[in-house]
Amino acid sequence: MQWLAARQKVLAENIANADTPNYRARDVTDFQSFLEKSDANRSAGGPLHETTVETVGGSGAWDSSLDGNDVALEQQSVMASENADQYRLAANLYRKAYQLLNAASGKE
Repeated sequence: MQWLAARQKVLAENIANADTPNYRARDVTDFQSFLEKSDANRSAGGPLHETTVETVGGSGAWDSSLDGNDVALEQQSVMASENADQYRLAANLYRKAYQLLNAASGKE
């Protein structure tokens, strides 16, 4: 969920800067890279929650304007919507796992 929250923040920043000259859309590193970094951090004895999500220059922009801005609002909106769906899915999975643990322990 940390990765999804960081990605949502970056996508929101892209949308907020859709009219800023020379602004280049950004994204976060892929989830696989984040997991590998988390594993390396855990292997080194560090806490998992301190793994940071790195931002990278967005690639594959759908459009660019004459002022050098390559934020396509439609593209960013689709990416933000997909990210929100993934966040809801992860939250539902955590909620169901919590309910299962409560049921198994007899608290529910």
